[in-house]
Parts: sequence; C-alpha cells; structure tokens
Amino acid sequence: MMPINNFNNTKIKIYSTTKGIKIVDSPIKIQILNMLDGQVSEADIVNQTRKSKSTISVHLKNLIDEGIISFKSHPMDRRSKLFYILADYIGEIYPDKIIYKSPDIESELNNQEQLYTELFRQYKSILLVHGLQLEPLEVETGKKIGKEIYQSFEFDTYDELLNLIVDKFEKLKLGNIKVSSDKPLILKNNNCHECKKLQYNMPICNITKGILKGIFEEYYEKTVSVEEVECTSKYDDCCTFIIETIDINNS
Repeated sequence: MMPINNFNNTKIKIYSTTKGIKIVDSPIKIQILNMLDGQVSEADIVNQTRKSKSTISVHLKNLIDEGIISFKSHPMDRRSKLFYILADYIGEIYPDKIIYKSPDIESELNNQEQLYTELFRQYKSILLVHGLQLEPLEVETGKKIGKEIYQSFEFDTYDELLNLIVDKFEKLKLGNIKVSSDKPLILKNNNCHECKKLQYNMPICNITKGILKGIFEEYYEKTVSVEEVECTSKYDDCCTFIIETIDINNS
C-alpha cells in the first residue's frame, strides 16, 4: 500500500486551555513552544531562535493571552522572567494529510470483540487520514490502563514483573512481547494489535506506549520515558519500545 502523499514535518499544534481549544500554526510560536521543556528565559529564547527581542516579546505575549503559556520571576534576577507551558498539549495536525488510505473492514463483525477491534482501527485511521495525531491523549489513555493493570500484578522480582507484562499482553491480545535488552530496557512487540494492518510513515502505537508508561511509572514511582523507535505500520519487523527512567529537576 503506497502513501497518498509525502511526509511533511510542518505541524500545527493543538492545546487545551482554560479559554478553550487553541491552535498554533505560527512557525516561530511552535519553535518557542518546542523550547519550553521546563522553564526558559526570554533571553535564551531570543538567542536560540535568533529573532529580535521585540519579535519574541510579541509572540510570548500572544501565547500568554491565549492561555497557552505563563511566566514567573527568575529567582536569580527579578527583572527577568521564566516562561513555561501552562496548557495541556493534546495533539498536532499535519496539513498535507500525510496518511495512507483507510484500511478496509476485514472482520465479519460477528461478535463484540470483532466489533470493538474494528471500531478502534477505523477510528484511529480516520484521524490519521485527516492528518490529526492525538498522541498525548492516546498516551494518557494508555497510561491510565497501564496503572490499573499494574495494580493487578503480584510479583517479588523485576523479572517476574516482565513475565507478567508478557503474559498480560498475550492474554489481552495486545501482541507478543519479548525483552530485547535490559539496559536500557527494550521491548519488542510482535503482532501488535494497535497498528495491525495500518500503514503510516511514523510510529503510531501511542496507547501501547501509554500502557507501558503507566506500568513502569507505578513500578519505579518516578517519571518514565517510553519511546517507540520501530513500528510495523511503517514496515518495520515489529514495534520496538525503549523504556528509561528520567529525573525531573525543573520546578
């Protein structure tokens, strides 16, 4: 199955604010938002964007007025401000509709499992067809499920936890998990349910990523990064996830 059109890195970001849903399509604003992983000063934003201070000030004010970002005084210099993202990031739009065509309905829809499986595939693909990627929401949904799954586990050792994850994925028909590496932890998922027979040009197993994030954040009791580096939707042999703990030092 060939792509309808080529991948375009241009993205439109979507945020949920106290003032409603806000769309950001300005390349400079997107560049600023990409920098705000934590708290960043206006001087640093000016230096990294290589734009004038007056230009950056206008964009920062607009993002504040939209309820997307906020600021606080710099602890070392009260004349300076530290900017940070206030709104919830919920997804992005790729304007060129970069997805492959929607999959055909292959199931006979004779039972509830077949129905909900097909509903999931068609709903996810129709979003992608229109260039709408809701990764943050999908990850958060999976994370909630992962935390609940973790509460059902009974184990004494880390290896027992990994075996329980393998068994649970198989039981729920989410795929066949294998541990590829311990440091960092790399899990390979064959026969992945989430991207089954979907063809896209980037990893799309965000709910699975969220499930793993939820499980391991409960285990480590700290923030965990889960990155999908391979996906069968883009013709990789399997879906591969790298799982690492991270420390949040910014307050």
